[in-house]
Amino acid sequence: MQTQYIGEHLLPGQWGHLFVVLSFVASLLSMFAYFSAARTESKDPVASQRWMSLARNSFIIHTASIIAIFITLYYIITHHLFEYHYAYAHSDKSLPSKYLLSCFWEGQQGSFLLWSFWHSMLGIVVMFSAKGLESRTMTVIALVQACLATTVLGIYLPGDIQIGTSPFLLLRHQMQAAPIFQQANYLSLIQDGNGLNVLLQNYWMVIHPPVLFLGFASTLIPFAFAIAALWKGEYQSFVKPTLTWSLFSGAVLGTGIMMGGAWAYESLNFGGYWAWDPVENASLVPWLIMVAALHTILVYRSTGRSLKITFLFYILCYVAIWYSTFLTRTGVLGDTSVHAFTGEGKSLYWQLLIFIALIGLPGIILLIRRGKTIPTVKTEEQLWTREFWMFIGSFLLLLSSIQISISTSIPIWAPLAKKITGKDIAPPVDPVAHYNNIQIWVAILIALLCGGVLYLKYRQTQLSKIAGRMGVVALVAAVLTTVIAWSMQISGWQFIVLLSTTCFCLTATVFYAFGMQKSFRKMGPSLSHFGFAVLLLGILITGRKKEIISLNTLGSFLPLGKTDMREAAKESRENVMLYEGVPVAMGDYWAIYQGDSTSTSDPRVFYKVRYERRDSATNKLLEAFTLYPDVFMNPKGQQGLSPNPDSKHYINRDIFTYVSSVSSKPNEALNQQDTFRSFRLRRGDTVYLSNAFVVFRDFNTHVSDPRYKSQTGDVSVAAVVDVYNLEGLLQTAQPVYYIRGQAEHFIDDTLSNSIGKVIRLGKIIPEEEKAELKILDVTDAKRWIVLKAIVFPHINLVWAGTIIMVLGFLLSMARARSKRKESA
Repeated sequence: MQTQYIGEHLLPGQWGHLFVVLSFVASLLSMFAYFSAARTESKDPVASQRWMSLARNSFIIHTASIIAIFITLYYIITHHLFEYHYAYAHSDKSLPSKYLLSCFWEGQQGSFLLWSFWHSMLGIVVMFSAKGLESRTMTVIALVQACLATTVLGIYLPGDIQIGTSPFLLLRHQMQAAPIFQQANYLSLIQDGNGLNVLLQNYWMVIHPPVLFLGFASTLIPFAFAIAALWKGEYQSFVKPTLTWSLFSGAVLGTGIMMGGAWAYESLNFGGYWAWDPVENASLVPWLIMVAALHTILVYRSTGRSLKITFLFYILCYVAIWYSTFLTRTGVLGDTSVHAFTGEGKSLYWQLLIFIALIGLPGIILLIRRGKTIPTVKTEEQLWTREFWMFIGSFLLLLSSIQISISTSIPIWAPLAKKITGKDIAPPVDPVAHYNNIQIWVAILIALLCGGVLYLKYRQTQLSKIAGRMGVVALVAAVLTTVIAWSMQISGWQFIVLLSTTCFCLTATVFYAFGMQKSFRKMGPSLSHFGFAVLLLGILITGRKKEIISLNTLGSFLPLGKTDMREAAKESRENVMLYEGVPVAMGDYWAIYQGDSTSTSDPRVFYKVRYERRDSATNKLLEAFTLYPDVFMNPKGQQGLSPNPDSKHYINRDIFTYVSSVSSKPNEALNQQDTFRSFRLRRGDTVYLSNAFVVFRDFNTHVSDPRYKSQTGDVSVAAVVDVYNLEGLLQTAQPVYYIRGQAEHFIDDTLSNSIGKVIRLGKIIPEEEKAELKILDVTDAKRWIVLKAIVFPHINLVWAGTIIMVLGFLLSMARARSKRKESA
């Protein structure tokens, strides 16, 4: 007899399943109807219109079904219906309402639904604006929607073939073997869900995924127009809408990528906004190819050249979108990316490969078949023309994307390479250096082209007319390069070259915009190129000149859970321990850990760290501020902590701070603190402690310590040590060392209670004129945190450059739409 489970809410799931099936069937019907409309367009216009009507209605039903799925799943999550596996796996009752939306796209199925939602919204716009290309363009869009719909179907075919995974699976179906489901009242035993990944509990993750997936979805539209043009064999009407959509896609996808960078900067602890992670690369590659396609379609519009390569770029761009999906969602990069899906994505492996072939091969076949009919210009391009160098720039972007894709895909092609060559090929140990060393040259050449190409004309350029302007631009750029290199102390010839081309691009775009264009409406290209140069400048300065101010001067090894010894040693050098209430010198600041706080409505622990900057001569307080880096303790039942940084923002820099380790109990301390640490010092040398510093002044052979009673034959000496803290000179300590008979004896000196240290003169090294001072930490009773602090100079250039570049895209899009309406 079947168990009758108590308290389950089955109706939402049943409706959800119905809408999933309906969306799939409607997308297939729409695709078939649009295809039939295109087939009968010239032979039977009346039948074609009937097919069009059916296709449009079907796509509207499909869109309504996607919205219904979205609402149903969100209802399940927000009402904490933990009988559904998706709600149990990705949410819990403690989450604020804003993060419940993030639960929707944390999982595999939810992110596919978000992607499909944007496709359907954009498809509706295309339906009412594509005009003569509607049937063919919408056939492509409906096909892609049918593919996406299968990812959430959750059906099984003979041979254990699974097609997609339903977001409406019940928990007892997903975890059938668990004994709890033998009980009819199992829901009464499930008090809460597994919860949202703590890294996603950030406001950026509420807005970043929707924008990024809108960017992904938007690349479908230029691709669909390109396929429609190849299919129809008509190469003019597609240009204007494709150009507009390409500008929209470049703006939105670029924004989404840098929102991810902002999230990484604010939520992750690798200390930056970009780490060349495979997921980052997977979003960057399609954007690079889209920008390349955008420039070649401009060339075709103005000169009739580069149409074949334009079609190829649009096909590669959208194939790259699906290939990046394959890389990040099937588990093939599970060992190289912390962001990639693993277990739940394995069922999609062959499904996504089929989709890549289904989407990419027809486009390639059409391009080959139409190769002879695609219009070309027989004459060769002249060297000093805008179209020639725009093509070179686009080709460079393609090469850049190929290099990134090959390196990112090493876990996929390395096994095959090993079979052929017998050699193991592993991903780069230092991916940041690996990519930077190659991509810096792409950046140099693109920056040079972004500045220079604006001054060139299509078809023919008289160099004599632009020579004077370019000379002035080069001179100003050289002065600007010199000033920045000197003021920021940028060294390394390759970085000087990058700085030079970046300054050239900055100067050239400003001169071009205000000296030649003058009208703001026309400044889209120069604005986007200027923004790109500002972005490059920000990347160069923050990458080269970021400064870690939390330097560990104690010589102790801080156990931060790193398994690689080189990484562990590096992190130990770059983290300091702060005891509660004890000032520690960090760069120009003193940092004081002032306690922590928690809230019943927030699972995080906030650590209060006050920064003070004082005049070194007068000790006058010049600046003070407080940061609140926070930590998720033992997230989702795991050991360890997950830190969130906090930053002090200035116009010209950020002070970026996060907690690496904490004393979870008030009396807990590091095991390393119960031993003396040795320092060999000459007169005048300084030792920096966690909360003060000591200066070895001299030896004193006239020992007057009351604890020492001189005897005949003794050899005794004291070390004179000045102890300083935040307020200045605190005390002078004189630890004593003496030899009596054949034995060494020590009389330690205790430093101030606020310092919490014991100092010992361990030995005298006369041949080196040094003393060995030993220091013991006795602050075991204090709570502590281990902190890392980084100064990012001019980080705002990165964000400002992105915003300016995106504004340039949008301004160009507005102008393109205006021209399109005027010519309609």
